[in-house]
Amino acid sequence: MPTSSAKSSSNSHSRFKKKIEVKCWCEDLCPVFVSRTPENPGKKFWGCPIYKGEGGCGFFRWVDDEGIQKQDMMPESNCITEQRQMMALMQMVVVLLGAILFILVLVLCKI
Repeated sequence: MPTSSAKSSSNSHSRFKKKIEVKCWCEDLCPVFVSRTPENPGKKFWGCPIYKGEGGCGFFRWVDDEGIQKQDMMPESNCITEQRQMMALMQMVVVLLGAILFILVLVLCKI
C-alpha cells in the first residue's frame, strides 16, 4: 500500500518562491519595506537599510519587478561616490605609509 510520503518532492518545492537577497550600493542586505504612499499603498519594495539622510545610498527597487537591473534603480548618490573615492585615497595613503616604514626599517638596520 503506497504512503503519502511517496509523492514527488519537486511538487512540494514548487510552492515556495526562491528568496531573493538584494544588496544596495552600501553592500548591505536590503530589507523589504511596505509603501504607505497613496500612489502605491501596500506595495513591497527593497530599500537601503540606512536612511538616506544618515549616509545611506538611496537604493530602491520594487519587489514585484522582474530581475535586478541597476539602470532601473535610483542613481547612486554623490555622497556614496565621494565616500568611495575617499576610501580609495585612504587605501593608497596606507600603502605609501607602509612602504615608507619599510624603507626606514631597512635604513635603520644598516646603521
